[in-house]
Amino acid sequence: MTMISDRVFRFGLALAALSLLSLPQMLRAAEKAPVKVEKAESFKGLSQVVIGQFTVAFFTKKVDYDGGGFASVSDKGKAIGHLSGVSSAEFQATTDAIYADFLKQLAARNITVVDGAAMTAGKYYAKVKTEAQGEKIDVVLKKQDKADAMAYWPTALGRNNNVLVPMRMMDMSMGHMYTAEYDYARTAKVPVLNVIYFVDFAKPAKSSGGGLFQTLDVKAGLAISPFGTQMGLMDTNGKMAKILLVQPIEEGGDFANINETTSAVTKGMRTAGMLAGAFGGLKGLGNKNLAGDLSARFDYAVVDPATYAQKTISAAGKTSDLMIRQIEALR
Repeated sequence: MTMISDRVFRFGLALAALSLLSLPQMLRAAEKAPVKVEKAESFKGLSQVVIGQFTVAFFTKKVDYDGGGFASVSDKGKAIGHLSGVSSAEFQATTDAIYADFLKQLAARNITVVDGAAMTAGKYYAKVKTEAQGEKIDVVLKKQDKADAMAYWPTALGRNNNVLVPMRMMDMSMGHMYTAEYDYARTAKVPVLNVIYFVDFAKPAKSSGGGLFQTLDVKAGLAISPFGTQMGLMDTNGKMAKILLVQPIEEGGDFANINETTSAVTKGMRTAGMLAGAFGGLKGLGNKNLAGDLSARFDYAVVDPATYAQKTISAAGKTSDLMIRQIEALR
């Protein structure tokens, strides 16, 4: 009887402690977690992996909505940004440096990388189509807006497979890759690790004012984006576990000059729409969005590719550290 009373008392204390936090506070606390883990049990005892995929996807076009980036519920202000000034060779060199650092971090945590020759020699892998360097990834956003990214794989890995590319319908090659990893992991009893990092270049847009005086402010911001960044592990039972980034890993400092490239035609139509809306004549224009929405285009011109590369490598290194430490905690 005393034992039951003690349990009830402790349970009551726990409830009392929870009641001190409001629901918004508890939600904010949950949102602060930098990563989300799916099927944590798959990482238990992990000591060796084959690298199936390692992709660095550099956003080259994106759409940021007022105040919240991709996740914003508001689209009154919409900034369409384009990255320029970085060559394919520079993207490649940055990817190679990120991968080299990733391998060092795995070794430091006593995770051995097994040669993937046996996996790629399998009958299912023979059907996999390796994608080209700089392959374009279309990322569908809300209201049919799209972002573009260019995907690179490390020279040392020798292949770029797309099993973890998000927001893409599963094509035949992706299906074959998934099957090849499934077969290899269960047969060889070696898990397969897939990695994809998305590199962002712009902070969420901010709008201010209203009507004809509404403005849209944008800033460059280098970060590994939670939009798509993840590690996936095909375990030896054929289950896919994941560690997903849910908070951006930012790297401070300027690296680009921003120039508005909104066309004169677009600006004129927007002004006309706002004036028409103010005088109740909006319906005649046939576009209800002209009066209330502000959309503008910007070029983010990288002034020093070496600085851009350094910041990207640093942010990616922090992301690798975060995720590999998470693996270490789970195993």
